[in-house]
Amino acid sequence: MTEIFFKIIEQLNSSVFVLLGILCITFWMVFRIGKLLEQFSQHKIKIEKVDVLSDKLIELTTKVDLIYQNTNPNKTVAAQSPVSITPNGKSIAEKIHADQILPKYLSQLTGFVEATNPKTAYDVQTASMNIAKGKAMMDLLNADEINAIKAEAYARGLLVEDIMAIFGVMLRDTILRNKGWPVAEVDKRPA
Repeated sequence: MTEIFFKIIEQLNSSVFVLLGILCITFWMVFRIGKLLEQFSQHKIKIEKVDVLSDKLIELTTKVDLIYQNTNPNKTVAAQSPVSITPNGKSIAEKIHADQILPKYLSQLTGFVEATNPKTAYDVQTASMNIAKGKAMMDLLNADEINAIKAEAYARGLLVEDIMAIFGVMLRDTILRNKGWPVAEVDKRPA
């Protein structure tokens, strides 16, 4: 049997072996490409799931923030229609001189809000609050302003974000006034 096999191999040309080799390599490459494509499609599905999770996280954060605002006895802004500064918030705004701080950074903050491309007053409010409570505004403030805000937050048992929300309302009102949009338009959410 082995003699027959060796005779057949002798009769075959070396190009047949090259062809068999190429076939094997091609099969292996197609198999690997198929595996990679399958992996990428699985990654795409996972990324889409992460995007959905991200949206849900934002929604959950907003709801927790609303619960916090409604249960905080020292709240600075009231989650009413539209969001407004409470008497406690007005007192804090006077103490930290918010009416002097905001105009110093108004052009940059307005630019940040406009970069979100707001279409409605509600969009302006959302962007203003996110910018005021987030890193964007804190990066603009000088050390004395930040320390005054932190000291007031500490003295009243509040979070810095609670005080920064005052700036969000003030920024929203200024931008809406400059656009000629009434504050009452805030409740008209995009469809």
